[in-house]
Amino acid sequence: MRYEGGQPLPEKRLHPLSWVFQLVGSLGAVIPIGVAVALGAERGGLFWVALPLLLLGPLGALWHQWVYRYDFADDGLVIRDGLIFRNLRQIDYRRIENIDTQRNLLHRLLGVADVKVETSSGGGAEATIRVLSLDDARTLSDTVFARRDALKGGTPADDHDAGEPAEGTTLLTLPPGELVMLGLIDNRNLLWVGAVLGAVMQVVSVETLQRLLGPLLRDAGVAWLDQLGLVVAVLLALVTLVAVLAVGKILSVVAALVKYYGYRLDEQGSDLRVRHGLFTRVSVTLRVPRIQVVHQLATPLHRLFRRVALQADQAGGGGDPEAGQGGARPLAPICTPAQAEALMARALPGMTEHVPEWQSLSSRTRHRLARLWLWCWTALTLPPGLWWLGVHGLWLPLAGVPLALIHGHLYARYTRWALTPDLLLFHRGWLWRRLAVVPRNRIQAIRLTRSPFDRRYRMSELEVDTAGGGLGKRRVRLPYLDRRVAARLGSALYH
Repeated sequence: MRYEGGQPLPEKRLHPLSWVFQLVGSLGAVIPIGVAVALGAERGGLFWVALPLLLLGPLGALWHQWVYRYDFADDGLVIRDGLIFRNLRQIDYRRIENIDTQRNLLHRLLGVADVKVETSSGGGAEATIRVLSLDDARTLSDTVFARRDALKGGTPADDHDAGEPAEGTTLLTLPPGELVMLGLIDNRNLLWVGAVLGAVMQVVSVETLQRLLGPLLRDAGVAWLDQLGLVVAVLLALVTLVAVLAVGKILSVVAALVKYYGYRLDEQGSDLRVRHGLFTRVSVTLRVPRIQVVHQLATPLHRLFRRVALQADQAGGGGDPEAGQGGARPLAPICTPAQAEALMARALPGMTEHVPEWQSLSSRTRHRLARLWLWCWTALTLPPGLWWLGVHGLWLPLAGVPLALIHGHLYARYTRWALTPDLLLFHRGWLWRRLAVVPRNRIQAIRLTRSPFDRRYRMSELEVDTAGGGLGKRRVRLPYLDRRVAARLGSALYH
């Protein structure tokens, strides 16, 4: 590391093949060429459009590799970049929370990796270094973490510590059988299934089905089925639904195998390190002191397979490379409840020191939810019932009474909260069951709100915000609390 005029001058270069990846990343510039071809541009005009793009792409990639430098200063990581306007940044070691690596198939073939440096400020990676060799990426990570710990703990750091990473404890591995189960549980393809079914129903009519199936049925000797037009249509619709669901589940299983292949969660010091991926190999670091909330999800399919999913909200960072939700990172895409309890104990030390005493919601929760669902059911079913069935349509709203009572009872039964000296726990839902565990020393803000309906039922909603819950849907909300209980809980959390 050299200095000139008191300014640090970084000297470490990128990998010699960095320009190749920079060029591949800029291939989006050929889109105007494709548009010009599609619009029927003349050959001469197309040449003058393509020439600057074809020249500037390689030149820009080579210039970026030549200019980009990084190095280790006494207090922070120094990065110099910029093609025309030179930028010199210094990232304090104490602000660096994660150094993640990402390797697609080309990276793995050439033995290199992209490195993302994330700080506690959030909003995405503070710096993305493309591309380093595996040894340089490992040296970067070890050196930064060693100097960060030295600055925070007061022990001297040594550059010679930047070698092979220390052996850690493996907390979780996911064999292919677990990944297949994860793909079967995943329901993210339901939107695609609905779109396909909607398109099929719009295109295929009863007459079309009869025309297509009639000759086949006659050849098979069951021509009498050809006369059951509506029945055949319903049968084909059911077969289509089953086929689309099967295809969706197969694709979901393939996606889970590709994305989480070789999943491994290790504990190294105060960090949890996740590695997974078949083609794109992802390495993510979760600092235990920066974990804000741990979420556990158990859908009906999870409970059928006796599995749960764990996710951690971490302060700062741009989230998992494929998550895209603030500081949310998958801690365990799938695991058994026993494994989840052990992982939460590692992610939130002190969780098992005190047995939580679960508290129920307000005693008026069942009545309020039953009335709410009954009003919603009536609003949705009464107009179409009267339109289609006349007076007999009045039975449709009455059919929702048992459903409303069952929902209110089950929600109040399975939704509860607990407060220990170190943690706030909130379990909600009976069909989709979610558990949020919040360390009390990570709580940033507490808010008590009362809607007109809350005031009518003498209730309050308590909202807990952490450094990892910037997105509204990531915040922890405890609704339907008795007004006095919510006030006491908020006061206890504040103090």
